[in-house]
Amino acid sequence: MVAYWDADQRCRFANRAYEKWFGVDPRTLVGKEMRELLGPLYALNLPYIEGVLRGEAQEFEREIPDPAGGAPRHSLAQYIPDVVDGQVRGFYVLVTDITRLKRAERALREAEHQLESSARLDALATLAAGIAHEINNPLAAILAHTELALESLSGLPATSEALATDLREARNNTLRVRDIVRSMRLLARGEAKRDEQVDVSDTLRGSIELVQPSLRYRARVVRELGAGLYVRGNASQLAQVFVNLLSNAAQALPEQPGRANEIRVSTRREGDLIVSEVSDNGCGIPRELQERVFEPFFTTKGVGAGMGLGLSISKSIIEALGGALSVASEPGRGSVFRIVLPAAPAAAPQASKPFALPASPRTSTPSLAVARPRVLVIDDELAVARTLERILARDCDVVIKNHGQDALALLGNEQEPAFDLVLCDLMMPEPSGQAIYEKVHEQRPELAERFVFITGGAFTAKGRQFLESVPVAVLEKPFDLARLRAVVAAYATKA
Repeated sequence: MVAYWDADQRCRFANRAYEKWFGVDPRTLVGKEMRELLGPLYALNLPYIEGVLRGEAQEFEREIPDPAGGAPRHSLAQYIPDVVDGQVRGFYVLVTDITRLKRAERALREAEHQLESSARLDALATLAAGIAHEINNPLAAILAHTELALESLSGLPATSEALATDLREARNNTLRVRDIVRSMRLLARGEAKRDEQVDVSDTLRGSIELVQPSLRYRARVVRELGAGLYVRGNASQLAQVFVNLLSNAAQALPEQPGRANEIRVSTRREGDLIVSEVSDNGCGIPRELQERVFEPFFTTKGVGAGMGLGLSISKSIIEALGGALSVASEPGRGSVFRIVLPAAPAAAPQASKPFALPASPRTSTPSLAVARPRVLVIDDELAVARTLERILARDCDVVIKNHGQDALALLGNEQEPAFDLVLCDLMMPEPSGQAIYEKVHEQRPELAERFVFITGGAFTAKGRQFLESVPVAVLEKPFDLARLRAVVAAYATKA
């Protein structure tokens, strides 16, 4: 737009762009005051008008409403004084449409924000998975020794029952730590991609039990859970989403007697979709923030009350399963979080990986085809290696190697009797478990088929990609005795 306004702020000229911007014929503007044209914008522009009439050039940005009701336009305005013999006779107005530029700047800021958030999330994921890996090594030894102690007590006089009860309690709490650590590892994106059939209602029931301590005194939980609702995915990841939504619902409730607060959970089938909802009668989410609650590190909680990652991770998990997570909220009346996932038939076959491990048995150890299987344990954590040796020594001949180079030298020795099973830690100082496997696969491929990786968490992208690309089973730390022995039985039977 180009125009000229005199010292009395009356229009002397305006080009045809004013018709596009303000919806007025520029010829009708001549003689009118600027106040008539600008309306509510006049008060905003007045400081710049006063400045230019003092002889000072002005430049500023402004958002101008679209007269046709469309999106506002972003403008860059310049007021240039017309000075003759030291007197300001009026001023020229130049207004440029910078809407595209503002959109590009906004898109760039959003991209930078996403990159920054992604980098922070990646760093946190690596940290969480690294911590999980370090915790899982001693945790594996604790759990195994607890179960060994329970085995030793079986068949002893009843006077030892009190000790057995204490040990079972210790084992149960160790398993709780294991589950917490595994949920930490879910932050490491790309891990735990198991494709299994998941009963959504059962998973939600279990999730409610996990958060029951925080719900018991704050609200009554109303359940409307359908039967036979299955999806394909990962039960622990779906439980993580439910736990996060339930915890958020509890935190959003007002301070009032628990029976007055309500959290309602429901599952149902809608055509080819399984719908789950978690609703509360809490404080709700302001409308202007509802689109942002799924952004990484965005939180409406006070300082120290949350990192703003829960909903972002939950959304990523659900979208990875082919679904959607959304929210509908009314400030002061509560929120409804809705999960929609593709339905799976109740009798869908379970996906299996080559050389997949057998399910954890609840009966006695299977009989072995080989009288004394020969097992090699490669682990840089001596406590874990010795624990494995103690567990397996009853039925197997066990050899321990704490250094990758020593293990490679042993495996490369063709004079050495063959191993029926190689239990190899993945994350070790060089050479890593991956490097050991690749070397053995190159030199003795028949022995590489005997590898089972034991790991407290493949927390590097390279480690995750490797496990997904090779037909090798993985035994996660900490493992229970029955499952470990079933693995040995399975590989010994192959002999």
